[in-house]
Parts: sequence; structure tokens; C-alpha cells
Amino acid sequence: MPAEPVRKAKSGRIAVRLEKQEQNPIKVGQKAKTAVRKHNNQRGADVRNRILTAALECFGAFGFEGTSTRAVAERASVTHTLVLYHFESKDQLWISTMDAALSGYTKEMEEHLTEALGTSATDRLRTFISQFIRMSAAKPQMHRILTMESNQGTSRIDWVIENYLRKHFELVRNLIRDGQEEGTVRQCDPARLYYMIIGAGGTPFTVSTEYKALTGRDVFSETEILRNIAFLYELVFIEPI
Repeated sequence: MPAEPVRKAKSGRIAVRLEKQEQNPIKVGQKAKTAVRKHNNQRGADVRNRILTAALECFGAFGFEGTSTRAVAERASVTHTLVLYHFESKDQLWISTMDAALSGYTKEMEEHLTEALGTSATDRLRTFISQFIRMSAAKPQMHRILTMESNQGTSRIDWVIENYLRKHFELVRNLIRDGQEEGTVRQCDPARLYYMIIGAGGTPFTVSTEYKALTGRDVFSETEILRNIAFLYELVFIEPI
């Protein structure tokens, strides 16, 4: 390590002042601990996301009763202990799974509708329809899960309604009403039209195997997605758009 030129101290001793001091070992240790903590947090988040993805697939395929936390652990390629560590119980896992899926859907939909602010209600309803169909194609499990829970009338569907579906329904119903006032949306009960959009937009992806067997088409293909969007436009709007 380079040193300054040798100079004499008052006592007559030779003093040498190093240009660079060694790093504080305590600070080095703190940085190492912080790096380890960040790594562990990231790893924990990755494991959690893998579990949530596996849970969405399991709940969508087998329903709440037909899904076990052990089955989710196996599909996620993690230990059963890790599933319980992150979510404690199957009930909490279901809530967390739907919360993650629906909050992601809500955030993305809000972003698209925000971009359409300042346009007509018709254009915003068009945006909703096209994005709803694309999101349904991306996560068809959501429709399957909600259909099963609604058929059974569980407390879980009550939770989804109060936390997500009621606000979603009111948003789209109001867009339909505004479009009807503009004279571009078919005159009918807005609530019925809402469910026609949801049903026609989501069902083909929910029954994708049946759809392909009977029509010979892959509902998840870009061509079929665009055709389904255009078909819904024809049903909802008075004039082709």
C-alpha cells in the first residue's frame, strides 16, 4: 500500500501516514448480512409465486374440495412444509391465490381503462371487452373457480364478491349505461348485458377442450381471440366498430 514520504514527528520518531485506511470490518459484515437477507427475501418471493401459480391450476382443475395442499406442493415442486409456512392452511391458500389473480387482473384492467380516459364510453367499453377476453385467455382458471364456487354458494364466493366482483360489475354496468346514452350500445338491461359479455367472453376458454373438439379451432390462438372480440362487438354495439 503506498505511503506518504517519511517525515519526522516532534518526538523524533518517524511517522508514516497511509493514504488509504482499511475498511471497517463491522460495515463489511453488515453489507454481507444485507445481501444475504435480500437474497433470502427474493427466494421466498419466488417460492411463494410458484405455489400461487400451482394453486391456481389445482383449484381451477379440481375445485376447492378436490385440491390438497400436498397436491399444490407437488405441482409447485416444493415441500409441503413450505406451503404451510407461507399460507398456513388451504383456506388461506385459496384466498391468497384468488387475491393475487384478481388484484393482478384489476390492476391491469384499470391501467387500460385509464389510458382510454377522455374517450367515449363506447371506446372504453370496447377496451374492456378486448382486454377481458385476452385476460380470460391468459387465466381461464379464474372462470372455472368462480363458476364452481358460485354454484356451491360458498363463503369464498361471498369474499370474492365483496372484495372484487361488486366493484367490477358496477364499473362495467355504468360503461354500458353510458354507451346506451350515447346511442352506440344495444338498449337492454345493463346487468343482463354485463353477464352476456362475461359469459361470451370467458366461457370458450373455460371449456377449451370441448370448444376445440366441436369447432376444430384453438380458442387460445391469436386469430380466434381476435374473432371472439369482433363477435362480441357485433353483439354489444348497434353499429360495427
